[in-house]
Amino acid sequence: MRRTRWTAVAVSSVLAAGIALSGCSADASGDDGASSEATVVEHSFGSTTVEGVPERIVVAGSQWVDALLELGVQPVAYLSAAGRGDDRGLYPWQQDMSTEAKELDRAAAAYGAPPPVEEIASYAPDLVLTISTNLNPQSYEQLSGVAPTIPSITDQGVDPWEDQVAALGRVLHMEDKATEIIENRKGEIDALAERLPGLEGKTAVLSQFMFASNQFVIVADPEDGASQTFQRLGMTLPPSLLEEAGVSQGRIMLSAERVDALVSDLLIILPNGGTLEGLEALPGFTDLPSVKTGGLAVVDFPTVVAFNSPSSLSLGYGLDKITPQLEAVAGV
Repeated sequence: MRRTRWTAVAVSSVLAAGIALSGCSADASGDDGASSEATVVEHSFGSTTVEGVPERIVVAGSQWVDALLELGVQPVAYLSAAGRGDDRGLYPWQQDMSTEAKELDRAAAAYGAPPPVEEIASYAPDLVLTISTNLNPQSYEQLSGVAPTIPSITDQGVDPWEDQVAALGRVLHMEDKATEIIENRKGEIDALAERLPGLEGKTAVLSQFMFASNQFVIVADPEDGASQTFQRLGMTLPPSLLEEAGVSQGRIMLSAERVDALVSDLLIILPNGGTLEGLEALPGFTDLPSVKTGGLAVVDFPTVVAFNSPSSLSLGYGLDKITPQLEAVAGV
C-alpha cells in the first residue's frame, strides 16, 4: 500500500462535498432499480462492501471528486485543492460542486496529515472515498468504523481514472452512465490521436521542479495512471527514464543536475515555487529537445494536477491547455 506521492497531498487528494446535509447524492433506483443490492469493491487495503445506494458521501482525492461530479452526484463534504484551488478549495474543472457542499479542514491536505476522522464522522456519511496516501491500517480501520470506506483502487502511485469511475458506477448503481463517461473521454482522446498521427512513437515526460528542495519529481512508471493518457495518444516514456533506479509509487526524485532525465519530445513541467526563468537557469535546460522544438509546456498547479491525478473531467481541461505543444510535437 502506498505511503508517498510525488507532491503535496493537495495535488491529488480531495474530499468532495454535497448538495445538502440532508440531501441524497444519487438516484436510489440506480440503472437497474436494485437499490438494496450490496456491492463489493476490491482496493489497496482489501475490499469494502457497500449496502444499497449511498446518499451521504464524504470524499477525499480529486479523482474521486471528479468521478462523483461527472456522475452527477454531490457528496456532503470534501477536501480537494485546498489552498491550491479557488476560494472553495476546488480546481477549475470542479465548478459543478454544490455551493452547499462543506469543505473539510484544509490541514488534512498537508502531506502526511492523518484523515480528519472526527470531522468526517460529524457528517454522518454512509460512504467515505479517499486515497491511500495518508492512510495506514489503523486510520483505515478508524474510517471504516465511521462508514464503508473505499481508498485507492490499485497499488500504483495514481489509480487509472477509469477504474474509479467504473467502481463508483457499480456502487451507485449507475454502471451505464459510468461506461458512457469512460467511452466518451477515451473516444475524444482517440480522436485527438487520429488528428495528430505524428504523436505516435514520440516521448512524453510529466514532471515538476521543486525549487525549495532543488529536485525534479518525474512520473517514471508506464503503468501509473498519470502515464496512460499519453500512451493512448501513441506516446511513451523515454527508454532512459525506465532504466532509472529509485522509482517509488510511480515517481522518481532527481537532483537539479539531472536535467538529462527530461530529454523527451513533450515535456510538461510545473515550476513549483519558481518561474520559467528559474527553470531556464538550470544548466542544460534550454538545450532540451522540447525547448527547441515547441514541445515544452510550462504549466500551473491545476494543469499539472489534471495529468498527475487524471480524471475524465481533468483531462478535458488539461489536454486543452497543452494542445499547442501536442501539435508542435506532431509536426502540425
